[in-house]
Parts: sequence; C-alpha cells; structure tokens
Amino acid sequence: MLRNYFTLYHLARELHELVAGGYIFEIYSQQKSEITISLITNEGNHLQLIVVTGHPRLCIYTREGLQRKQRNTAGLMPELNEKKISCITIDPCDRIIRIETEDNYAIVLQLFSAKTNIFLEHNGNIAGSFKKGIARSGSGSQEAILRPDILRTLERMVQNRRYFIESFSGTDRKDTEIPAQLLPGFDRGLIKELLGRCGKNRSPETIHEQLSTLFYELIDPCPSVLFTNENGPLFSILQQKKKECVEFDSVIEGLNFYSSKTRQHRKTVELVHQIEGKLLQKRKKIDSELQHFQPELLRRQFDAYQRYGHLLMANLSLADCRKESITVPDIFDPSALPVTIALKPELNLQENAALWFRKASRTREKLQGGSRRIAAVAEEKQALEKLITELGKLAKPSEVTRFEKNNSALLKKLGCESNSGKTGKRLPFRSFELSEKAALYVGKNAENNEKLTFTFARPHDIWLHVRGAAGSHCILRGTTIQNISAIRTAAEIAAFYSSSRHAELVPVVYTEKKYVRRAKNMPPGKVVVEKEQVILVHPSRFFDAAEK
Repeated sequence: MLRNYFTLYHLARELHELVAGGYIFEIYSQQKSEITISLITNEGNHLQLIVVTGHPRLCIYTREGLQRKQRNTAGLMPELNEKKISCITIDPCDRIIRIETEDNYAIVLQLFSAKTNIFLEHNGNIAGSFKKGIARSGSGSQEAILRPDILRTLERMVQNRRYFIESFSGTDRKDTEIPAQLLPGFDRGLIKELLGRCGKNRSPETIHEQLSTLFYELIDPCPSVLFTNENGPLFSILQQKKKECVEFDSVIEGLNFYSSKTRQHRKTVELVHQIEGKLLQKRKKIDSELQHFQPELLRRQFDAYQRYGHLLMANLSLADCRKESITVPDIFDPSALPVTIALKPELNLQENAALWFRKASRTREKLQGGSRRIAAVAEEKQALEKLITELGKLAKPSEVTRFEKNNSALLKKLGCESNSGKTGKRLPFRSFELSEKAALYVGKNAENNEKLTFTFARPHDIWLHVRGAAGSHCILRGTTIQNISAIRTAAEIAAFYSSSRHAELVPVVYTEKKYVRRAKNMPPGKVVVEKEQVILVHPSRFFDAAEK
C-alpha cells in the first residue's frame, strides 16, 4: 500500500498540518533517482521530504534535521528557496500531491509506480522537472473533469447499496473478478484484499458489505509495518492482526520506519547475494572437482603400468627387436590371453620396463595426492553448506557484518569474503595472506612471472620455484629467510602451482630475490638463481581460497 491513493491522501493531510505556513529551505539530489525537499515546519524545525523515483519499494518519507552532504549533491529548482508554503493537497482524482507556495509556485509530486516524478509549476504552467516526463493534468483541467472523484465516488457506493449493485451488474466482468474501473483508487492490492475478505461468495451484496468495511478502514487508517522473512517489510494502513507487525500513530511515522527498514533490507540482500554468489560458485567448482576425480581409474592404470613393467622384466631374454609393441605371456594369470605392451623403439626392453615403472609411480603419486585433495575438498563443501544455510537466516546488515566477522578466516580460506572491506588496486598476481605480515604472490604465466620477479619483487623478498619442473614464480614478502615455517607453507603452494602438483614430494628452490637474475637470450620467465636452498614439501592448496 506504499503508493496507494489512500496512503498518499493521509500523508498529504499530515504534511499540511506540519509545514503549512513554513518555508522551503532548499531542494537538491544527492543520490540517483532521489530528490530531497528540505522544509522548515510551521514550528521552525528542519524536515526533509525525500521522494524516490527509481525503486519499486520506496516512494516518499520524511527525515528530521539537515543532512545534505557537502560534496556530490546537485541543487534543484532554486526558484523555490525560502518560499513560504501555503498548503499541501492531493488531487481528488489521482496520486498527485501538490506543495503550493507564495508567488504562484507549486511542487507537483506525481507518485505513480512506474512514472514517479517531481515537477515545478509556476502560474499553472510546468517550469521544470526532476526527470524527463510529462506531468499529469491537474484537477482543474478538462482531463480531470472526466475522471471520477475517488473519495466521493466510493462514499456514494458505500452509502447507496442499490447504486453499487446497479453499477456492479452493468460492468463486463468474470464471476471471480471486480473491474478496476468500478472502484476508483483501488489498485490490484486493494482489489485482492477485497476479494480475500469476500471469500468464495462473490455476490454483489457480499462485495458491497466487505467494501463498506474496507472503505472505512481506509478512511480511518491504522499505519503498520509487517515483517516478512523473504520479501522484507510491508507497509499498510489497514488493521492488522498479525504479531509480526509494528503499529504507528501516523502515516508519516509508519512510512519513515518502513523506508528505513526497506533500505536496511535492501542492503542486507545485496550483501547476502554478494557472499552467497561466491559461496555457490565455490560449491560448483568443488562439485566439478569431486565429479572429475576417478580414483578407480587411477588404480587400474597403476596396476596395469606396474604389470607391464614386471612382464617386460620377466622377458628380458627375448631378442631386443626395437619394435613399437611386444606380446608376451601373462605370468600372473597363465590362463589369460597374452598381453600386448606398447614400447618405445629407441629403448631396449629394460629401459621400457623402467619407463612403465615410472608411469606407475607417477600414477600412484597422483592417486595419493588426489585422495588427500578430495578429502580436503569434501570438508570445504561441508563448511560451505553450513555457511549457505546460516546466510539465508540473516535479516539485517549488522547481522551480515557479524556473520563475516565470525567466519572471516573460513570465508577467506574459501575465497568468498565480500568486497565491502576491500580497497586499493587489485594486483595481477595470485595472492595469499599467510599471516598478518607475510603474503605470498604467485605468477600466472611466463610474462606474469617476469613482471612479478623483476618489476614487483623487492631485493630482500624471498623467491621460490619448483626445481626441475614448469611452474609459477613465487614471491614471499613480509618475512625473512630464517622463517622456515612461512617458507615451507609458501613452498607447498608453489609446488601446487607447478606441473608436479600431483607428486608425493616436490623439491622447491628458494632464495632472496636479489640472487635471481636474467641471462642473455633466455625467454620470459627463465632465470638464473644463485645461493639457493632446497626444501621438500607436499603440494598444498590450503591457502588457495585466500586468493584475491
């Protein structure tokens, strides 16, 4: 009932009592699709009348005091500054509130759901507007004469049952509907309310009886704000019997409270959607990773590779024919068919056997590393589900802030913290916060590695890279070369961002960046390292979720 005619009717009357005889102080806009009319009441107090034109669930409300920002505000309609207010009225035929002042000026508030706008009128002519648009004609125009007076028409229907039934019977309608043109000022919400009160009995007599009750409730309002979990607060001037509502003595008080809670709800929804979107995206990645990991296939490959190696070793006495394949009997199952094994012609049988054993070893390491990773991912998913459930129960921005604070470590680990507290330019590298002081930066490709090492890094930063394999350059900042614990954690991440991420143990080189240099004719990303040390670690993605 935010933009309902009856709500605006009572609002105009209450505003008239407050500010008639007072002054317009200034008019300005400091937010998109929002205009503030700063008033001085007839008692000398400052009062702001805020009109929102671009939001379906916000329309008009007041705020005490002066709260104009010093920057990023635009003054509007300066002709009205310090003009005395003579009266505030509402058009008897539509949702148009007029604030009339001395010197034949008026502010016209056209409060339609889709075309809310504010116009400046002088001597009956439109002299300006807040947004581009056409003003609806006033009550004295020919157009207004053709439109019914809302209150008088409804009052006649309520007081004259016969007139209502004749009007009702003379309209084209379905048995379950009430034509909107029959009841001026009734929007879809009020029509729905009336039909709900009638129940299954939609006879003209029943509708008239319920209309009478509803009309007098609209004339004698009971402003209240009803709270719902999903849709946020709802404003009404009808009598409510629900426990979740808060009642007010005036429409202005109710609209102010409703608008404050709606803005609060809107901000909460934005914060929740921001975090929830990241949580759902993270869950999608985890589900994909769980789905693509196939331990049984890896076990079968390991068994097959190891078996090929043993079969070749058992047949070293065969002539070294340097072929692309060889067929040998299956010594592990004499009843089975002979086994054909692929060979590299440039290698002898013993070298080919060693090759198959190496393949088996890498497959086993991949299986073991993948199993550890899947176990960690399963724990992450369980934590994700818990966070998503808790997030759905939050109703206030303060609750979202408390949720982020209480779960900051976990959200950072999962990479799902909101952007509300993040400032500054984003770096082009992966970054991980290992502690309050120590941070690790990881390159993404060869050119990125070059930029990280020779542009971003400082001389005493610690440089890390996997030995003997392709991988990312890593820069550890905020600690010293003596902090082995931090270096080990950084080395585990460096190992993960390399081609050896599935290995059981990976050697990682580290040294101060000042001992890393370019060499002539080397491609981007290739470096010469001096005074390096080596540490053996398990590849780990433990801090990957802190990636920014």
